[in-house]
Amino acid sequence: MKLLIVTRKIDRNDERAGFFFDWVLEFAKNLDKLIIICQELGDASGLPSNVEIHSLGKERGKGRFSQLITYYLLLITLLPRVDGVFSHMMPVYAMMAGPWCKIYRKKLIQWYTHKKVNLMLRLANFWVDEFVTASAESFQLKTKKKVNIFGHGINFNKFKTQNSNVKTINQNSKFTILSVGRISPVKNIDLMVKAAEHIKLGEPELREKILFQIIGGLGLPEQASYMKDLEKEVQEKSLDGLVDFLGPLPPKKLISYYQNCDLFLNFSDTGSLDKAVLEAMAAGDLILTSNEAFKNMMPAELFLQEKTAVTAAEKIKEIFLTPTEHKEEWRRVLQKEVSENHNLENLIPKIIRLYE
Repeated sequence: MKLLIVTRKIDRNDERAGFFFDWVLEFAKNLDKLIIICQELGDASGLPSNVEIHSLGKERGKGRFSQLITYYLLLITLLPRVDGVFSHMMPVYAMMAGPWCKIYRKKLIQWYTHKKVNLMLRLANFWVDEFVTASAESFQLKTKKKVNIFGHGINFNKFKTQNSNVKTINQNSKFTILSVGRISPVKNIDLMVKAAEHIKLGEPELREKILFQIIGGLGLPEQASYMKDLEKEVQEKSLDGLVDFLGPLPPKKLISYYQNCDLFLNFSDTGSLDKAVLEAMAAGDLILTSNEAFKNMMPAELFLQEKTAVTAAEKIKEIFLTPTEHKEEWRRVLQKEVSENHNLENLIPKIIRLYE
């Protein structure tokens, strides 16, 4: 089978888009030919010979009109060569490709995992043949089109397997608490900082044994003030040494932080399955989250019912003091969930079968 994928960016080192490189590799393993159209192209080294990539030229400074013309020319050229089209996340790609897919009679499938229903998604719905999403909570559009709930695509073996190339980050033997994701109000990073303050003031012995590591860059440029406020609060509350902002990291560096942390925090308001949480679960981390999308897939002790700094600090202490055997059982439950329901190796063949 030959497939055309349209996505925003191909770059194995990109903080936000790097994960999709694993998707490309998995697609390539299961296809005779994989052709990709991306808006922006970065480091694509290491791809097999059956992968062909075309960029719309954003990385070369091409404007939107030039990218649009290039996109249409590529569709006209490439669609006769493939059996179907897979649009990843941004519905605008499917909306623009839709008429051409109808002309060339190519099945168009849209992957979308976000609770937001915008105009582009509604317009894409007119052209898309089927949708694929990670969970019921991840797709809120009311549509007569078939919506396939296949779970997320996590490279389970990569996160699970410790290897000699992984650098040990936690050399001070502290109970390391990790958060990974864009620095945005919707992620409630400020709640983590306030929880750290409560631990410092109320649990001085615990404070010396815990380290918060927050990894990620700005969600949007206009959120720079939110980041500055967080850094200011850490400084004013003398939380240096307890809370570390590490900035954005490429996937190859990020994995070692997953594999060397003890507890992963996620207080996101997105309401959909957060990929970073599933990656942490695959790596064997304990999870503390208030995200309703995860409530039914983890032990009740790891779900934060009341999202306040006080309750978060109390939960962190409770998990810290939990006996090792209980923690190990929780880790097995979390890893099993990802292995069975969100494994990239299982997801890609399910998507490909939709074109058969």
